[in-house]
Amino acid sequence: MEKPRGRGFRFFPFRGLSPSPSPPTLLDGLIVLGARLNPQGQPGRIAKMRLLHGLALWRERCPGRPLILCGGASGPLPVSEARAMAEFALKWTADNWGLEWRERLRPCLVLEEDSRTTAASAANLLGLVRTLGLAAVGLVSDSLHIRRACFLFRRHFATHPVLVVPLPAPGVLRSYWRQGRYLRLGKMALREGGAWVKVLGSLARRRPLDR
Repeated sequence: MEKPRGRGFRFFPFRGLSPSPSPPTLLDGLIVLGARLNPQGQPGRIAKMRLLHGLALWRERCPGRPLILCGGASGPLPVSEARAMAEFALKWTADNWGLEWRERLRPCLVLEEDSRTTAASAANLLGLVRTLGLAAVGLVSDSLHIRRACFLFRRHFATHPVLVVPLPAPGVLRSYWRQGRYLRLGKMALREGGAWVKVLGSLARRRPLDR
């Protein structure tokens, strides 16, 4: 007799870690999670990879629908991650898709500039997503971060009928590995592991998440 196939990460005791197996063809909108800016106040490598993936998905699956960019200001830079990504997105779209697509994109950009953590993004966006009337949203991040992000968003959105569909940007880990940036890749993995420890500890203590 054939054994039932497992789903997702079965060694974790909650469903939020299992991405939806087949995202809907048409989404009501997209959420692109921010990442660190470079010293010039422009999106860094990870932020660009997430954003470009988000732009491609927006054009393919939900053109004309909201493209929500997340991330507040951090460190000495006065610009938020969300605003830096928006400026980059408009310029990149004009350069690569033409002015018409840039003008189609402009009114669709929605900025969430207050959050500095993934959990804060999930908490801050719940009201916005409901106000916009979005029933199904694609969540864009990199492959290392997407499962934790998806879990946090699904947890915050649990009491509301909002489908969160994880859409990880491909090639992030491969890019760092091929370029021999093993130390940076190791730091990213350690940071993500530490963040998971904090999430699980927060669940055990039943305290609000702050990372």
